[in-house]
Amino acid sequence: MSDQTMTRPAPGRPRQFDEGKALSAIMQLFWERGYEGTGLSDIIDATGLGKASLYATFGNKQSMYLRALAAFETDMVDAGAQMLSSDAMPAMDRIRAFLDAPIAARRDANDDTGCFLCNASADRAALDEETAAIVQRCYAKLAGALENAVAEVVGPEAAPRRSQMLLAVYAGLRVMARSGRPVTALEDARDDALASLAG
Repeated sequence: MSDQTMTRPAPGRPRQFDEGKALSAIMQLFWERGYEGTGLSDIIDATGLGKASLYATFGNKQSMYLRALAAFETDMVDAGAQMLSSDAMPAMDRIRAFLDAPIAARRDANDDTGCFLCNASADRAALDEETAAIVQRCYAKLAGALENAVAEVVGPEAAPRRSQMLLAVYAGLRVMARSGRPVTALEDARDDALASLAG
């Protein structure tokens, strides 16, 4: 019996892989290419997994997308809400950091992938109730944290409307950054939004 035969895995033995790493690769694909722009062959290439392993672990393409979006919520949205709620810096600095994040991604890292949440809003939310539910939950988390931070600057009465405006600006900055708008135009929009808190 050859060494190759001796080391071959037993029939039916499950393939070992890092599920978190595979999910991260799937998330990146959907983030960059959108739902329709991502095919199963792309996912197979990115993860190195076969169709059977992917389906057994994550389900079909729709399930993979929902798992990826939920992972983005945990990794990115929750972190953004936590930053806005932190008392490590003044509220105005936290709000500025939040609005500057889309600009910094373009300016400092030449990242034009935008935000998976914002992309999902345009890409799938109107077509799929499960995607819409995750998107709305994410926006609600950011809106709540942003409103609390804004309340520290303008008071609780004005905070709801001002925070909704800022969240809309943030989403717009993400979309415009992806479209290739000049960084200076994005910075002007950010600065005007911040200036509105003083008015």
